[in-house]
Amino acid sequence: MSNSDSLVSVLVGVNRDDGTLLHSINSILAQTHKNLELIIVNDGSSEDVNSVIREISDVRIILINSKKVGLTAALNIALKESKGKYIARHDAGDFSLENRFLEQIKFLKNNLNVSMCGSWVSESSSSGIDLGITSFPTSHTEILDKILYQNVFCHGSIMAKKDDFITMNGYREEFKNSQDYDLWLRFIEFYEVANLKKPLYRRVISPDSISFVNNDKQKEYADLARNCYSARKAKIEEPLDLLESISNVQSKFKTKKKIYSSYKFYCGRRLYSNGKMKLARKYFFSSLGFYPFALKNIIYIFFTFLPYYPRLFFEKIWFRKKVKYNLRID
Repeated sequence: MSNSDSLVSVLVGVNRDDGTLLHSINSILAQTHKNLELIIVNDGSSEDVNSVIREISDVRIILINSKKVGLTAALNIALKESKGKYIARHDAGDFSLENRFLEQIKFLKNNLNVSMCGSWVSESSSSGIDLGITSFPTSHTEILDKILYQNVFCHGSIMAKKDDFITMNGYREEFKNSQDYDLWLRFIEFYEVANLKKPLYRRVISPDSISFVNNDKQKEYADLARNCYSARKAKIEEPLDLLESISNVQSKFKTKKKIYSSYKFYCGRRLYSNGKMKLARKYFFSSLGFYPFALKNIIYIFFTFLPYYPRLFFEKIWFRKKVKYNLRID
């Protein structure tokens, strides 16, 4: 069987069109790997989403209008509808390079021990600044080393074997946020995972993203996912009783200034990782201006003034401190 014979089911949950949905969908339909089904769950049956889909004539699109259920449940609805050998994720508003699926299928077929793979990601700010490539650890060993301290996958970039996805029972709907992180932590207990060392996925970073607007609750769910992982490793009961307290507590009110501070820091952090120190420093100072109490900005501003090798030295110290004191602030 050739690579092109494998059916890929692409799962998309969407509740609105921010102006990029059509372009995002077309990046999926334009894949060099043509044998795919694009399952779009319109979470809340938004009319602007339906109007975008009506513009497209492609029998590979399966549109499911749903009541408002949230992203996690929407993805499970799409998963139940899927018929492919592989499951691919795609976030509405993001874009895939045309050879993304072909590259991922080829990798999975050449590495039969690997169950799921993501890819590196190219990012830009909402104002159009190229933030460079966001790299992730590529091998299973590297991922295991870092998954408890940093994000190791871009959710929208992953492709996995459907049989393994089903074995994991898909996403746990109790996790309203960080549902992907909870899934990765369950995946690595049974299967090998990887990231392709290629930027096959592209996204625009916006301050309106849930990662900035609702990141307090996201962090709570992520912490619970880690605690559940640790409980499973220790062969004790998962502390899922804490889910109720998370879901019942409203996210802390976040001022626009704090949201923009987080957004500016993220952009600066990406530029920093790609060696653009002068521009990164500008973003860190801007972040500090929005929220002067963010110590991480001062740390990274200091780093941007250092020559390459001293910077690496202090970065290693910083990473060790994060691990030792369980810090997850960047």
